[in-house]
Amino acid sequence: MDHDDAQVVEIEKFVPRNPLVILGFVESTTLGLLTSSYLIEQAKLHQIAQIRSIHIPPVTVFVGGKMRTPFRIYMNQEGSLMVITCEVPIDDEGLYEISSALVKWLQGINPKEIVVLDGIPVKGLVDTRTVYGAAETSNFKKLADVGVESAGSAIISGIGGALINESIGKKIEAVSLMTETSVDIPDPGAVLAIVDVLNKAYNLKLATDLLEESVKKLNEQTNDIINKFNQIQKDKSQKQTEQSIYG
Repeated sequence: MDHDDAQVVEIEKFVPRNPLVILGFVESTTLGLLTSSYLIEQAKLHQIAQIRSIHIPPVTVFVGGKMRTPFRIYMNQEGSLMVITCEVPIDDEGLYEISSALVKWLQGINPKEIVVLDGIPVKGLVDTRTVYGAAETSNFKKLADVGVESAGSAIISGIGGALINESIGKKIEAVSLMTETSVDIPDPGAVLAIVDVLNKAYNLKLATDLLEESVKKLNEQTNDIINKFNQIQKDKSQKQTEQSIYG
């Protein structure tokens, strides 16, 4: 494999058993990242692999007393639940390459379904929370049965959209779940709405009694990482501008 290609690097042996695969990233909101982090924590998942690509910023994430690469794959001991997450934005030019490598790898473990989580950015907190779903008609019934409304016409962008696009035609069922998420303040209600749907539709049995406290902590950690990353990008851009001006 060329060193420029995206690749999934397995770091621990595991036995997949037709796993449900949940994916959460930094997109227009941090809902996907916060929810995936909560799932990893509550379901006591362990890291089994990481994704490498020149399109993933070469940074190390230090959180919870551990050094981590930003794009990681987790699984439970039973091999039935997998969570894939990344704390930093992915270069648009690398979306196809990364999603293609990841879906090819997923085909080898025969996933039950992939579920991409995302937020619909809003100001402030909403009074009534609705979870919307985008899925093939044949796969939407179980979501409708637990109160998920059809997203109607929607464009799913970013790495989540690229992954769903890549899975089409490859016999991998794909779903997108989204709900209104505040971009101003921590929004545990958004995470709770998504977790509630995951519990009901996929029988995950995730505890939610400590969710608010946990999400606030995860939100602080996530914002700290994102702010530091944005500052690095800003400093880099400023340095490049100065070099251009002064030769």
